Amino acid sequence: MKNRQKNLNIIAGILALLILTVVIWGYLHGTEPIHTQFSDGIEQIDLDTIYLRSSGVEVNFSEVILSHQSETRKLIVSTQDGTVTTKLTDRLIKQLDFDFLKKTQNVSYSGTGYFVVDLDNLTAANIIEDKDEKTVTIQIDHAYLQAIEIDPNKVIVDDVKESLLAWGDIKLTVADYNAVEQDLRTRLEEKFNTAANGQAADELALQMVKEIYEPVVKAIDRRYSVIAQFK
Repeated sequence: MKNRQKNLNIIAGILALLILTVVIWGYLHGTEPIHTQFSDGIEQIDLDTIYLRSSGVEVNFSEVILSHQSETRKLIVSTQDGTVTTKLTDRLIKQLDFDFLKKTQNVSYSGTGYFVVDLDNLTAANIIEDKDEKTVTIQIDHAYLQAIEIDPNKVIVDDVKESLLAWGDIKLTVADYNAVEQDLRTRLEEKFNTAANGQAADELALQMVKEIYEPVVKAIDRRYSVIAQFK
């Protein structure tokens, strides 16, 4: 009986020694508690955006882009400022074109031309997703001169330049005024609506469309980028 008790004490001592050895080894080697790692499929992009890696939700880029269509129906991509001048001439004798028989007056108009792109013409067919390249291509119309705004504060009417036999103000009828205004507007349009200005507006249109829609696309899937091109 004494031998059996002695053997149990020896076994208990050995177990206690083993436990003490394991504790000391763990302390010396900095063993950390075991943590269970798992993924819920949600990745934080920033404070306002999350990306669902495997949620099973299929997002249609064209539906999202077209849903904001009413907010940016006409995109102003470029403005041009310019001034044109016309010379009014009043002859003392209409049939004779001599300097000493006529008086002249210069009228100048300053205005701003607006080049725009119609984004309300976008359809689902103009928004092309490439899943392999991770791109969304948006096809737009070319920019065009949509409006000319005349600044009434910058309409300059010079003094009448008189001649030897022609002096006094140049008197214009309502029809004359309308003709002068139409001529100046036409010349402003010709000044703005050039190939160089159109090309510059087109380049800005591609850049601005990309800047507008790329954040929308990346909010859906940050791996995608936007390519803007013309139809």
